[in-house]
Amino acid sequence: MERVRTALTAPWTVLLCLVAGIALSGCTTGEAFDAQAEAQYVGSETCADCHDRTYNTWQTTLHSQVIQKVADNPRIVQGDFGEPFPEGVDHFGPDDAMMIHGVQWKQRYVDSDWRIRPAQWNFDIEEWKPYHADTWMEGDWRKKCASCHVTGFDREALDTSDPLNEPWAELGIGCEACHGPGSQHVAAPAAQSNQFIVNPAKLPAGRAADTCGQCHVRGKSPDGEWDFPVDYMPGDDLTPSNFTYVPLDNDKAWWPDGSIKQHRQQNIEWETSGHAKAGVTCIDCHTVHSAGTKFQTRLTPNAMCVQCHSTVSTDSVTGHAPIAGAPQHSNCVGCHMPPTGKSADFGDEHTHRFKVVRPQVTIDLGDGDPAVQPNSCNLCHAHTDDDPARLQRALETGIEARFDMAGAYLAGVNAPRISDAEADEADADEAP
Repeated sequence: MERVRTALTAPWTVLLCLVAGIALSGCTTGEAFDAQAEAQYVGSETCADCHDRTYNTWQTTLHSQVIQKVADNPRIVQGDFGEPFPEGVDHFGPDDAMMIHGVQWKQRYVDSDWRIRPAQWNFDIEEWKPYHADTWMEGDWRKKCASCHVTGFDREALDTSDPLNEPWAELGIGCEACHGPGSQHVAAPAAQSNQFIVNPAKLPAGRAADTCGQCHVRGKSPDGEWDFPVDYMPGDDLTPSNFTYVPLDNDKAWWPDGSIKQHRQQNIEWETSGHAKAGVTCIDCHTVHSAGTKFQTRLTPNAMCVQCHSTVSTDSVTGHAPIAGAPQHSNCVGCHMPPTGKSADFGDEHTHRFKVVRPQVTIDLGDGDPAVQPNSCNLCHAHTDDDPARLQRALETGIEARFDMAGAYLAGVNAPRISDAEADEADADEAP
């Protein structure tokens, strides 16, 4: 009987061994593997051989599309060249674009000499705006921008005198921009392959965020020559040895309270936040392999926030609302991540300090002028023209009244509400 069982199971044993052998071989090349060899870039298409689903969804992201050569996709030129250019800006046409830079907020155009032409198309307002209109002929996209828009940028191989010089492994932000060079990962036996690739999701919180922070920062290399962290590789710590953040006294980059003015500063702000202290990183909120929302967040803002902030009440009367008598506020991000930054147009970038900027900040640091110091309340379209002092009084009164209202509500009594007329009367009483 034992011989029969052995005979019957032997073919299945062979088959299982064959399957196991295939699984263990993974996506290796079949060549002898040298664990000490230096990893090289292989390109995202090579990653797709094994990670095809991730590769396909990554192609929907801004990272994959942000830089494209027009010859490969002529339809990618989205600017309306029939619209007037800003006064004093040198005109150019779509035929002057060798490459586009941007597909969502703005689109810039790089010519065959790697110069960024002097106007950009802003998608939301459908207008042309100047871009370094006086100095555009002096710049070179490869040195100015490429480091954060390509994969495997080699600054030592850069030759700006040669228009054919492309010192990078892949145009665009590919897999290896975040996971590191992949040749060793590809070549290693499957059982060992994960030892030879960086997975930011498995890194300590700060180091994981630094993977994003290598580009979502603003500042200079220690020698002041480069706008990116020199010699940084995914998995490293982002330190002053490879990058120095733009200082807070730079009024082009920061508002007086330390909120962002420009884009590409998310990592600097995040490091000052309660999220950073709690270990909540970029990839807890954002997706990098797919684009479910405009900002590549895992869920819509409120749904994402209440996943962790589950004790915040959403009750329409006693819930978390800034002004007494107002309904439950429907936009966590509007208050806690006010849109003080600018990518294409002011207000299209949100702060990442996760901190309400109260109207009092505008009073104290901006002499009451939101144009000098924005705040969360005035940045709401409903309160754009409101006096910050009145908004601050309404906020303080509302906090007090909400406590009273909540107590009355819980006791089953109709709580008093503050009407606009009462607010106007209070303003009149306090007026000098």
